[in-house]
Amino acid sequence: MNLVTGFHACNRLCPMEKHYHCLRSLRRLGSAAILTCLVSAVWLVTGCGSSELRSAQKRALAGEPQAQLELAQMYMYGKGTKQNEVEARKWCEKAAKQGLPVAQRIYGTMLRDAYGSDYREIVQAREWLAKAAAQGDALAKTELASTPEPNK
Repeated sequence: MNLVTGFHACNRLCPMEKHYHCLRSLRRLGSAAILTCLVSAVWLVTGCGSSELRSAQKRALAGEPQAQLELAQMYMYGKGTKQNEVEARKWCEKAAKQGLPVAQRIYGTMLRDAYGSDYREIVQAREWLAKAAAQGDALAKTELASTPEPNK
């Protein structure tokens, strides 16, 4: 509870557990005020306030590969949300599996560089980079050339 912050009835940004007067005020104002308070606290903590993020999430969940890549990049760079390597890798993989060459290249480099993981996956990285290169992605050819051969 001490990590959750948000705007409360006192109109200050504060840790929830330290402002008991907020809770008393909210109780007087009713359930609508409590709900508003909790929603703003969740949006503040999770970064769900970005309409661009919500739009990308909706399209990505519908299976649109370009949106999945956009969502991956939002997580990679912390655009509209907190930076999250694991989520970035997950969404990039989804787009790559649908055949998007740019996503295949990026996913291949993620595997090679252990992005969002504790270990490198050189064999799989080379496979994804080769798929992207075969579809004409020039940068994938460069990345493939700079990716070491797996140890046999």
